[in-house]
Amino acid sequence: MKILLQAGIVGLGLIVGSTAFAQDWAASCGHEPKAPALNVSNVSNYNSSVEHYTAYDKAARAYYGCVAKSAHAKQAAISQKAAADMEPYKKVTTEVRTRITANLTKMQTELKAGGKKLGAKAKK
Repeated sequence: MKILLQAGIVGLGLIVGSTAFAQDWAASCGHEPKAPALNVSNVSNYNSSVEHYTAYDKAARAYYGCVAKSAHAKQAAISQKAAADMEPYKKVTTEVRTRITANLTKMQTELKAGGKKLGAKAKK
């Protein structure tokens, strides 16, 4: 039971940490606009609510645009770094694949020639 509780706390810490990180860069866009309370009890309140809604819509779209642009920039930077970090592994696996393919091709050619020389029947 104690192990499960500790794992849960560690997992929660990772989630909270990720959220805090996301909020740090999102904060560079200012504060997220607060959704207004609407009041449609009479015509005057309704008209006022429409104005609040319109203002919120405009501010929320601008805020979201900023956050999305910032997130895209961060994601692109992370992707570029990850691609650069993976390059040595990609290079090694490509070299190994090329070397093994060349070895197999050479050995198949030698076996085929040797079999032909020794009168072996070709496999179907």
